[in-house]
Amino acid sequence: MGTQKPEEWANLLITRFENELPCRAGSQTTNSRINEQENRKFLIQISRHRFSLVISGLTKILQRVNDTLPGTGGGQRSFHNTDQERNCYESIIIVLDTLEQCLANQPKDTSNKDETMNVKLLLRPICQFINISNDSLQHVHIKNLASKVLFALSLNFFTAVFNRISDHLQELTVCNEENPDCSDIELIQHINIDVDRLIQILNETVQKYKLLKKSAHTVLVNSLERAIWNWMDTYPHEFAEVQKKLDYSDTSKEIQKKSNDALAKVCGELFDVLDTYAENKKSRNVAGWPLQIMLLILSPKVLEEILNAKTTAPCSPKHSRKKQFIDGIKRGLGMHGGSSSRSLTEAAIVTCVKLCKASTYINNLDSSNVIFTLVRQVINDLTALLFNINKPFSRGQSYIAQDIDMMIDCFVSCFRNRLHNDEITKVCLNLTAPSTYQFVLVSSLYRIATPPKLSWWPEINLVYQRSAELRNLFTDTLNKVTQSYISHTTLRMIPSFSMKGKEQGKYKDRGEDIASHRNLLLWMVRLIHTDPMLMLYNPGKAGHEIQSSTLELINGLVSLVHQPTMPDIANEAMEALLVLHHPDKIKSWNPEAPIKTFWDISSQALFSISQKLIQHQIVNYTDILKWLREILVRRNAFLSQNKDYANVGSQIAICKQAHIKLEVVFFMYLWSVDMESVLVALSCFSLLCEEADIRCGSDEVAVTCLLPNYHLYIELAQTSTALITASGESKMCYYEHNQ
Repeated sequence: MGTQKPEEWANLLITRFENELPCRAGSQTTNSRINEQENRKFLIQISRHRFSLVISGLTKILQRVNDTLPGTGGGQRSFHNTDQERNCYESIIIVLDTLEQCLANQPKDTSNKDETMNVKLLLRPICQFINISNDSLQHVHIKNLASKVLFALSLNFFTAVFNRISDHLQELTVCNEENPDCSDIELIQHINIDVDRLIQILNETVQKYKLLKKSAHTVLVNSLERAIWNWMDTYPHEFAEVQKKLDYSDTSKEIQKKSNDALAKVCGELFDVLDTYAENKKSRNVAGWPLQIMLLILSPKVLEEILNAKTTAPCSPKHSRKKQFIDGIKRGLGMHGGSSSRSLTEAAIVTCVKLCKASTYINNLDSSNVIFTLVRQVINDLTALLFNINKPFSRGQSYIAQDIDMMIDCFVSCFRNRLHNDEITKVCLNLTAPSTYQFVLVSSLYRIATPPKLSWWPEINLVYQRSAELRNLFTDTLNKVTQSYISHTTLRMIPSFSMKGKEQGKYKDRGEDIASHRNLLLWMVRLIHTDPMLMLYNPGKAGHEIQSSTLELINGLVSLVHQPTMPDIANEAMEALLVLHHPDKIKSWNPEAPIKTFWDISSQALFSISQKLIQHQIVNYTDILKWLREILVRRNAFLSQNKDYANVGSQIAICKQAHIKLEVVFFMYLWSVDMESVLVALSCFSLLCEEADIRCGSDEVAVTCLLPNYHLYIELAQTSTALITASGESKMCYYEHNQ
């Protein structure tokens, strides 16, 4: 049927896809999730040949699901009040994800009228989702997915998206409302733009900016700046070409020259438009500074002329405004004191952080680049203002998140440019400093530890030398969070009406401190998960000291695994412990005696977790059992690599006690009401047998000496290969740990 009547078959598949969405079929089971994924895979394949049909069908499904959701206050959607709303949320996620993959499969642009019309229809619900508020995780998730769909959509259908933005700008030029709807302008920051499209958008802005009202100005300026960053992230090679000094006698570079000149021209025009608008205001308007610095960065020849004005030739009169702008930023960084200068200083800080971040997109081998010159001129004042413990930088309570992001950008930029990074790191590692600085450090290191996009960005191993200080920070934060949760639980039981104003304020501040330390701990554990060597690097230390620090680290993480009040941190701690149990990482626990250290530390971890499971102190015991199984797999992998010495150090008491506890745990959960737990426990017996096989091979001892119940455990493990549940559904759960 798929070959004889492809459209009919595709329509049937679309109908089936819709019928199996959670909003129609109810919450997903394992089987329904597999079916949904299969349907999605087929739809994506079909979209290559029947794009209009699939996109049209998915658009209608998306609209129908969206229409079933009741509106809440302010026209926003709710996704968490009832099962039906949660199912609708899941359905929207599935459809948006499918749409993105279908759009990503389109090989090239097309002018097909049907496809263009379908794209226009799809834009309506996508724009609605992009413009919902950020008041819940569900909303944020949907916004992010909708943004990805729009990004993929604009790659092949840029004209349709651009026309919507352009038409909206035109409407706003004749709109008489004081606060018109500017939501479509924000689409600029979500679309895929190369340098030619960027020039097109900037030209459109130059033509219409003066006719727009102030509210539209703010939205447009912010959206344009983000669009430039998106372009630099998506097409960094184009940005690199803009920064190159081209030989204008080289005819092979003619196209690049024209592009660079066109970009510089429109950037200069828009800069002047923004500057003229700001100058006409009663007070100096600095809201456009971040965009203006980006426009100058995209005009490197102009920027070079401005910076060299004093040393070589005078600055051209047509660039005098731009020179005054740069001088104003430098003055702003040096201003302190009065309220009139505070806004200029804050604007200068924001602008200079953008400058520093942009400089990291230029190869640092090109030290003569004009942007690096400007960065070196402002970096001392910038870091002194942002990383001053005695006078922490803040633009007020409503800007806390933005200020932290800005400090992270500054830290990462300094690291990538190798500027003042040691001094900033020392400030942030100070345990007496506000936790904001420590959070900035950890978040920055987490960003640095992720795979770099650009070849010249330095790697995280440059920070390994700070391992001891990072471990101290982890221990200090863990202790604060653990102690504060105990005291905070007691405080919450005290009726608030019995407290006086000052007491209420004190407890509120304490609650905020708990939240900040908890968030810091979460990101520290994520950092360990991402790169545990940040905590395991111990050059020049004695073996017993290294082992002691590793034990403290792993015990700290283990204590978080069975922490019921912090499930997000517990999950990250489990992932971090899995990474730490990778054979290569186990060797770093104590390079002088890796196997003896392994038996000691890993056994203590297993003993602690097993004890909690035996005492039924862990709610999500099935997940913990699965995690334990993976830990055993990794332990066996390490022992296999060192099978000739596998028993070295295994005679200590904690090793035997942990083994006994593990066996008790697996036997206990054979009687669990959760069939999955039973199957996992059964499969773990095979891993105990595998460990015994590895260990007995090294010393040629009978396997039953190490594991007296070896044959029983083998038999139990084999029963897990096929069990029939009460529903009659066959489950294959034998753990293939050799994969």
